[in-house]
Amino acid sequence: MKKQILTLALLGLLAGCSASQPSLHYYSLDASQPSSGAAPATPQHQLVLRPITLASQLDRISMVYQLEGQELHFTEYHRWAGSLDDQLNQVTMNGLSARLPGWVIRQDGARKGPVLSIVVERFQGRYDGRAVLSGRWRLLAEDGTVLRDAPFRQERVLPADGYNTLVGELGQGWQQLLDQIATEVRLSAG
Repeated sequence: MKKQILTLALLGLLAGCSASQPSLHYYSLDASQPSSGAAPATPQHQLVLRPITLASQLDRISMVYQLEGQELHFTEYHRWAGSLDDQLNQVTMNGLSARLPGWVIRQDGARKGPVLSIVVERFQGRYDGRAVLSGRWRLLAEDGTVLRDAPFRQERVLPADGYNTLVGELGQGWQQLLDQIATEVRLSAG
């Protein structure tokens, strides 16, 4: 009798474990190019975009969530659908192309034109319901002269719970950063 109860308990435990396996969720940033009503401009300028550099804690497939203090949690079941730096590069190329008519944005090792580099230190959720983006971007003239070297930091309140909301806010924050960069690029060409 004891053996049968123990066997039933073990079977029940195994059944419970197999039924509660969480599923993986994958997220991507929206890399679509915002539509612009203006006709395409003839390229007059070129901007060289260096590959975006991620802090080592972001260079992984798991999404990052900051707990209280300095503790980071790397999500096991919520992941980027591909490398984060590739997604940010694509979003940046599309976003700057849409914001800078008359400019060709290149990332193929070109050396003619100003050079933009972006280093991302934070691109994560935080325990207090915020999306946090921070880092630094630098715009260099063709001869290497620093035209602009600017840190960026945004803390965006999440309007709802969930990783979809977090990814949406991180994406909107990145678009806001691209607005600032495009303005500076236009000024540098003037």
